[in-house]
Amino acid sequence: MGAFVKGVTGSGLPLIGIPFMASFLGVEHAVVVMLVPSTVANAWIVWSNRAAAGRARHLLPLFTLGAVGTVAGTWVLVSFDDRWLSLGLASMIIAYAVVFLTKPDLQFTRGFTDRANAPVGLAAGALQGATGVSGPLIATYLHGIRLERDTYLFAITALYGTFGTVQIFALLGLGSFTLTRFWQGMATLIPLAFALPLGLRVARTISHRAFELSVLTLLVVVALKLVANSVSG
Repeated sequence: MGAFVKGVTGSGLPLIGIPFMASFLGVEHAVVVMLVPSTVANAWIVWSNRAAAGRARHLLPLFTLGAVGTVAGTWVLVSFDDRWLSLGLASMIIAYAVVFLTKPDLQFTRGFTDRANAPVGLAAGALQGATGVSGPLIATYLHGIRLERDTYLFAITALYGTFGTVQIFALLGLGSFTLTRFWQGMATLIPLAFALPLGLRVARTISHRAFELSVLTLLVVVALKLVANSVSG
């Protein structure tokens, strides 16, 4: 499901995959496993939209500060109770849903983005490290800039790829990225190989708005399940 959504919007693989996996594996385990398919999917989309790299140059602070935040967030991932991470992840998804529904025409000025790139990058990296999901913040921010489609796809997947690569090395250093989890991540490439191209194909045939609303409903259900699991645990 996550790979299918990513094929349509450029986001969604960890945003959908991690909450479901976290409900039976725990947040830390789910984040580590999901890094493998996320890295592959991001590299593919970045390469497909590489011509837009120059138009995303002004977003460089997002990348640099995001890398720093990812290292700090990864320490949180391996140090804190899964229940609190689950609640944080659920809160982030619900916040994203509220922003999406109440600010559909949100647009940031260039002056605002020049000031906001660094702090947004730091916060997004920290979220990526701690929960494996920076999409709600990054997608909302880039949506507000109103980038062209190919520039948006390049920027968002390049950011995800940067954060994910930094996190892999951080988790290796902390001993959390084990060989077993690596092979579990490799196994997810099988459904990815089918679902990602399907999502790219479907994106050309259905209403993007209708599909976003269906995904949003799914995410809210996942968020509520995470809250229920945390409270009952």
